[in-house]
Amino acid sequence: MSSDARDEAASAPADRHDPLTQRQVFELYLTDTALRPYLIGALGGLAMEFLVMLLGRDSDIGAVIVLLYGAAALALRWTAAPPFLLLILFYFCVFPFGVPDGGYDNPFEIRETHFRVADMVLVFSVLVYLLCLYRVLGVVQQAMPFENAVRRKDDRPVRRPTSHVAPGEFARLLAGAGALVLIGQAAWWLANALDFVPADPDFPLRWADSSSLARYRRGGRPPGEYGAGASRFFVMLGALFFGLLLVRLVFGYWRLRAMNAAEGAMVMVDTSWAESHRERVRVERWRIWGRQRAAEDAKKQARAERERHQKEEAARERAAARAQDRGTGSDRPRRRR
Repeated sequence: MSSDARDEAASAPADRHDPLTQRQVFELYLTDTALRPYLIGALGGLAMEFLVMLLGRDSDIGAVIVLLYGAAALALRWTAAPPFLLLILFYFCVFPFGVPDGGYDNPFEIRETHFRVADMVLVFSVLVYLLCLYRVLGVVQQAMPFENAVRRKDDRPVRRPTSHVAPGEFARLLAGAGALVLIGQAAWWLANALDFVPADPDFPLRWADSSSLARYRRGGRPPGEYGAGASRFFVMLGALFFGLLLVRLVFGYWRLRAMNAAEGAMVMVDTSWAESHRERVRVERWRIWGRQRAAEDAKKQARAERERHQKEEAARERAAARAQDRGTGSDRPRRRR
């Protein structure tokens, strides 16, 4: 290839489905204005995580590791980085110095952690960083999964065009992250404020005594009562079950209300098929069996009719042959005695 052809190939615009090189990714980070809010949000979330881990958790090692790891994931497009980042954060939140210790000295440490400013800022910054990271990876790496479970050689990643980024999308992202933080803190407060008592004849839940240490002891509780950890588990499990059920009912009804006539008819047909497909398959099998049996009977009758016609034809031919033989014999002159 000549130098002119190489220069023309280098200056030609790349296919939007081709994977981006690292240089193209950095150029997109620096020049694209639609992607810039997500980059600023991700870097700001990392900075807040660093400050909270350093000042609020007294974990300098964890703060440095989280900062370096999060920045590398953003710069080098590590798609598997977010779960490991959450594991690192969880480990250094429990063990700030990186070495497992004996646990909490204060029995109210877990119960009194709701609506703490440091925890709320940390969770908010983690949510903002993860949401912005996934939006950035959707633009520079891949936004939609491949059609096949195993990637083929000719499969190309589908990226999100930056022209599809709405002007108020980043503001809605921040508002959603803040709402999730408040909902999570309220759920944590409710899980610690209730005791699960299944032996109570009236209602299995009651308000916990915030000043008593009896629920934190391993023994000495009345029969049918659980400790703080077990009560918290059952309360969260029940809230998750009934909350998901309520959300499913509300959004399911909303989806049905937003349907038009064609979509409603399609849902009715699909529901009817899901509820009666076994019976319909059984009836269809019987119908197919009846048609096959009728076809076989018709073939047998046609074969028998054909054989009967053949026998009749053969009999007529034999009768004609005998009649011809008799006529030939009567025409011959009789011998004189």
